[in-house]
Amino acid sequence: MSDTIPPDSPQGLADEVISAFARLARADFSVRLPRSYKKDNADIVAMFVNVIAEELDRLWKARQREQQELQRGVERLTEAFVAFAAGDFAARAPRSGKGDPLDVLAGLLNKTTAEVGAAFTEVASQRAMVEAILDSMVDGVLSLDVEGRVRRANRTVAGLLGWSQPADMVGLSIHELLAPRDSALATELARIGEGSVRARDILFSMKSGASIALTVNASPVRGAGGPLEGVVVIVRDERQLKKTQAQLQLADRLATMGTLAAGVAHEINNPLAFVTSNIDYVSDALEQSAGGPLERDQYDDMMKALRASQGGAERVRLIVRDLRAFSRVEHETTARLDLRKLLDSAANMIRNEVRHHAQLTRDYGPVPFVDANEPRLVQVLLNLIQNAAHAIHAGDAGKNEIRLVTRTSDEGEAIVEVHDTGTGIADEHLPYIFDAFFTTKAVGVGTGLGLAICQKIVTSFGGRIEVETEVGCGSTFRVALPPSTSQVAEPVVRKRSLPSSARASTRRRVLVVDDEPEVGDAFQRLLGAAHDVVVVTSGAQALQHLRASAFDVVFCDLMMPEMTGMDLFRRLLREMPEVTDRVVFMTGGTFGSGVEEFLASIGNERIDKPFDRAVVVSLVETT
Repeated sequence: MSDTIPPDSPQGLADEVISAFARLARADFSVRLPRSYKKDNADIVAMFVNVIAEELDRLWKARQREQQELQRGVERLTEAFVAFAAGDFAARAPRSGKGDPLDVLAGLLNKTTAEVGAAFTEVASQRAMVEAILDSMVDGVLSLDVEGRVRRANRTVAGLLGWSQPADMVGLSIHELLAPRDSALATELARIGEGSVRARDILFSMKSGASIALTVNASPVRGAGGPLEGVVVIVRDERQLKKTQAQLQLADRLATMGTLAAGVAHEINNPLAFVTSNIDYVSDALEQSAGGPLERDQYDDMMKALRASQGGAERVRLIVRDLRAFSRVEHETTARLDLRKLLDSAANMIRNEVRHHAQLTRDYGPVPFVDANEPRLVQVLLNLIQNAAHAIHAGDAGKNEIRLVTRTSDEGEAIVEVHDTGTGIADEHLPYIFDAFFTTKAVGVGTGLGLAICQKIVTSFGGRIEVETEVGCGSTFRVALPPSTSQVAEPVVRKRSLPSSARASTRRRVLVVDDEPEVGDAFQRLLGAAHDVVVVTSGAQALQHLRASAFDVVFCDLMMPEMTGMDLFRRLLREMPEVTDRVVFMTGGTFGSGVEEFLASIGNERIDKPFDRAVVVSLVETT
């Protein structure tokens, strides 16, 4: 008997089946058992093994295709995600539409990419808009980090400080941008915390090394969690704004001057009428007497006419003085002022207009001095009195009143009140009365700037302006100003060097320098009997006389053609400095550029034209 098992024996078939399954277990799906197609057990088993091998082979190949598709899908999904992470918001992963997990992931990625892309586009658009806004702003903008270094600058601040491109300023320290005088601001910005900097005038250093004064506002920038992230600094060049404001104030002042012109002309023409008439009368009387003796009655009548003329001329002088204090354009210098005197000056200038509307009364109580600019403050008071007059219909002055009040508040403030019995201010107009160009007056009457400028002026002096009103009963405008903190300076006694001849006699040698010969003639008549008076009409002539002989007093006009009084004084400083202490300047009140500064720098006496006789005599006799 042979040891070999026949293949068609049950044992042989079992071995083949086991061998086939072993190969299938090793993923060898190519195994096939031979078939006899006899449909016996061996053929059926072979068919079964072959069917299993074919099905497993099909399944394996299908799985391999799925794995390859999955791998390719994951790779495409990964590529889309990497592109998205790199900022390509247009990247999209392909979808199969099968709804399997890979398809769902691709859909989620595509949706996220689209939404994030839209958000970034919006942020970029907003950023571009912010950049455009910053670069188009008339104010300069500096964004600083917590260490005070520039992170962002707009074109305006770059231009103001002399940098060609805003990017060139990035990384600069705020210390490098500030002038040494205002370097403390850098420390203040570093400690800004919850506070802020408002409307501070700061001196900046330009790239060229020059300095520029800018107005600064600054605020801290904080993150969502609250920590300080930096500071935003807004700088503004207010030179043009201040110039425009000054021009508006001047325009309003000139408009007020136009309104005053008729009244002032009336106030001047009244005394001028009898002054000229009296002078004509005295002149005719003297001509008729032909140098002969005058009758007592005629002499008394002439003296009466001359004294009346003196009084009239004094009235004109005071009107001109008050008008000059209002109309003079000068630097914003402040002085220690008496509000009662300023009220009187304003009332005198507008008296003719007021008297057609109301009775003007004064109720002056104790009031402290204030520190302010005289022309500006007179402008405020004049506007308030004028507005009070305009609030009262003309023609019934006896039943109406404008009352000027001064007093001291409980807090020590200086208070000025202008009360009127006019029409009052309607409730709907009250919130706007201090707005520029708002007016309830008829077209062509007023500029709409008066009260706005009044408020600006008063607040610049640390004060405030308020109003109480009732329709049909009148209004009260109240100005409150802080009391003066200026110390009253002791009068300075100037020691003048006098020639020995002057010390030996009370008769003085006086030199009068004025391009108007009539002024010199007036000095001759006024001083000639008691003193030796020499009159010249130019600075050059004055120099010749001063080089030739000594004078105790020199009365010199400030404004003259060819050589001004200032020019003459500077020549004397170089050639004869000992004479300069004896110079008394005369002025008609029209000051050019630099005159006020010149007078303040030298400290010499000054008299205004028309001058007071007693003042002139006193200056000569006490020099």
